[in-house]
Amino acid sequence: MKDVRNLDKQWVILSELSSELVKRGIKVPEIVFEKLRLTYTLISYYILDPHVSITMLPNIEKELNFIQSQLFSLCNSELLEEYLNKMTKVIRGELNVKFPLNRSIYTKEVRKKGKVESIRVKLQREIQIERLSDLGEWYGVIFEYSDEDNKIVIEGNIDRVKRALKDFAIIWKEEF
Repeated sequence: MKDVRNLDKQWVILSELSSELVKRGIKVPEIVFEKLRLTYTLISYYILDPHVSITMLPNIEKELNFIQSQLFSLCNSELLEEYLNKMTKVIRGELNVKFPLNRSIYTKEVRKKGKVESIRVKLQREIQIERLSDLGEWYGVIFEYSDEDNKIVIEGNIDRVKRALKDFAIIWKEEF
């Protein structure tokens, strides 16, 4: 697994703090939850995709610093001291917390590796693998069933994937 410089663990502590504040009835700004979702996605993307550059880490750190400043400003002195202590330990690597990494091999959006695109499509019903193979040969892309139920992956050159997806959608609608 890629080194995330303990940013993943900082995210866990900040997420925990936001939950604690909400439990205590303290209004947490919506921007904090938006930034938590964004940084979760960025950290996951960084960890799972071997092609992502280390230059992404300062952006994640900047977002986490913003979240931290927002949350710490809402804490009473006791809670602030507790979470400052946790953050210090996490930064030093003295506190072991687990980042809730979603290990799905496909993200919800289109993935790109070089000139190859892949997109995941959810089906209403199963389509025979032979039919998918024929479509793949016709369009010059790869159609395959995903590890997830009723989902297929279309992979290949971006223009071919778009053309195959457009025509596949028409076939899909007619059959179902």
